[in-house]
Amino acid sequence: MNDFFNRSLVGLVYAGVWIAAILVEHSLFYNVLVVSFAFIAAHEMLKLFKVQSILLPGLLCLITIGLFVNDLPLISVAMIALLCQTTLAVLMFGQIKIKLHATFVCLVCVMHILFPMLLLSEATQQDSIIFTKDIVLGLLFFIWGTDGMAYSYGSMFGKNTLFRNVSPNKSIEGAVAALLFSPAVALVNSYLFLDYSFLFWLQIGLLASTTSIIGDLVQSQFKRTANVKDSGSILLGHGGLYDRLDSLIFAIPFVYLYILLFTIYVS
Repeated sequence: MNDFFNRSLVGLVYAGVWIAAILVEHSLFYNVLVVSFAFIAAHEMLKLFKVQSILLPGLLCLITIGLFVNDLPLISVAMIALLCQTTLAVLMFGQIKIKLHATFVCLVCVMHILFPMLLLSEATQQDSIIFTKDIVLGLLFFIWGTDGMAYSYGSMFGKNTLFRNVSPNKSIEGAVAALLFSPAVALVNSYLFLDYSFLFWLQIGLLASTTSIIGDLVQSQFKRTANVKDSGSILLGHGGLYDRLDSLIFAIPFVYLYILLFTIYVS
């Protein structure tokens, strides 16, 4: 019970920080938060692959920001990130253990973590057309709802392992419950963010929930290869920040490109 209380409290604080950063009028807080979270998650991922450096993730963040400042189109960022996430998912489903040279690990880190986090920065731009603040908040609600439902329902009723060789604690029942919970979150989002319809949010929710589950498995594969339970210990009861962001960073490029290419609701 004490572990559940600590996990819940830390989760609420974590969510509150995100919401406050998005809603605050000045964009500096949000941008600093995104960069800080990206740096910590990158550092934790690099450690999983035995790349022990506190300076390297900072350098990778600066390189990523530099690409953005020099007008690398966000659609290109999203497509590269999607290709990376898809490749990692194929390797995971193929049960291929990923052991990379340090240089290639850094490249994967940029595409897998830093590029998706860079896409979130669009929310603070005046002319943002894809990831507006409403979209980012709605996406976060889907990710948190999916993670929470999969964890809670799976813990109570899970009997069939989703992918035993990657993460024996994740259940099919939890994954199905998470997907079925998407319409409820979509309904809430449609009342909170009136510029977007329930059908729009339902489409985004099903896509985000599905990809977030896969993203969680991909990161579990990384940890299994590294023979560790968590990527870090910065969040009591949750492990590392990368453990909290894994679902979000995996889903981001899929949702971004879906909104860009297939919906008629975003002008």
